[in-house]
Amino acid sequence: MPPAHDPAATAPGEKPTSWFGVATGFGLGALAAYHLFKLPPILPILLQQYDYGLFAAGAFMSIYAAIGLATSALLGSRLQRHGMPPFLLASALFFILGSVLTIAAPGEVTLMLVARGLEGIGFSVLAIAAPVLAIASANNRHKTIAIAIFAAWIPAGQLIVLAVAHPFAGSGEWRAIWWVGIALTIIVVALGWRASNRHAPRRNKADRGGPAPLSDFSRRDRLALTLVAVIFMLWSTEIFVMLTWLPQYLVDARGLDTQETILVYALPILLVLIFNVAGGYVLRAGVPLAPLLAFSLLLQAAVWFLLPSFDDMAFGLAGLVVFGIAAGISPTCLFAAPALILGPSNAGGSAFGVIMTGRSTGVLLGPILLPPVLLAMGAWRDIGPIFGGVSLAATLVTLGLIAVLTRRGGDKRTA
Repeated sequence: MPPAHDPAATAPGEKPTSWFGVATGFGLGALAAYHLFKLPPILPILLQQYDYGLFAAGAFMSIYAAIGLATSALLGSRLQRHGMPPFLLASALFFILGSVLTIAAPGEVTLMLVARGLEGIGFSVLAIAAPVLAIASANNRHKTIAIAIFAAWIPAGQLIVLAVAHPFAGSGEWRAIWWVGIALTIIVVALGWRASNRHAPRRNKADRGGPAPLSDFSRRDRLALTLVAVIFMLWSTEIFVMLTWLPQYLVDARGLDTQETILVYALPILLVLIFNVAGGYVLRAGVPLAPLLAFSLLLQAAVWFLLPSFDDMAFGLAGLVVFGIAAGISPTCLFAAPALILGPSNAGGSAFGVIMTGRSTGVLLGPILLPPVLLAMGAWRDIGPIFGGVSLAATLVTLGLIAVLTRRGGDKRTA
């Protein structure tokens, strides 16, 4: 049977938190985000130089998610059974191969898709391994903070990309971003290898420790985890529309140049990072997880619905601020959900494999949905209500999660 559901309980003689392990898990996540998001800031340059078209450009982002969708559940169970270190080395190999192929043949759409697909395999490994390592390195007293820190993996990777890309944006020389990615891969994965040998959980036939298999939990627990995956899918759909296409929107609809675009793009990303961490402290203070998640999703829906009213630059920036704050809280809640539902010691590869499958589905849909929606609506300002509806749907599913958690009689802080 799984252990008790109290995420704050501290067992006698519990191991101290390894902040090196937490930081390394966060670093692995930021590395994965760097590789995924090295494309959007220089996408206007690539579209101008190589004329891919919007549909192909969207596919360059969505291929990561297609790989993740196909592999997340399998990778989660294999990581939990066989251990993390060999998978980290494999992820580094795929990132490096994909990066070298992009540098060598950027003008070939098919080869670009292959290159991004190779990187997507590396991303899929780290998207599961990184949170598992970060959370496993913290004791029960610090797990909420570890989750909050890790939840900032996406904006951290994006901000690193923006810092690297900004000096090169004016000249159109983008390959340096890929070379920096290769160097970071070697350094961060080497640190991850060391940390995972010490702190990553592992469960096999000879070892009864580590996370319990999902089959040990009640049907209601598994339903709650599935609802989290659905929410993650819907949220990822709308957030990846913004994260992928905001730079192109700023160029096409606002008339900004590439360097100005990078600076404006950095504003919501920075707020997402800050409120990823702040959200963890809010949860630790006792604010219920699911209602907080619902509120953050509702705020994002409101910004999308108001997009046609953001013609004024001041209102547009205010919308980005509100969106960035809300979008920072959402992933903290989503990443905290497995530990809350199953108990902190059971937030392992299998649980994260489930929710990351939902996330990968949304990441697949978001970037490739924008081009046909934009074509159908005719103008950037008219796409807002479509993706506001997606955020609203995520809010409604979160209300369903609240109902399940209430009936389940779990931690009172969740409902």
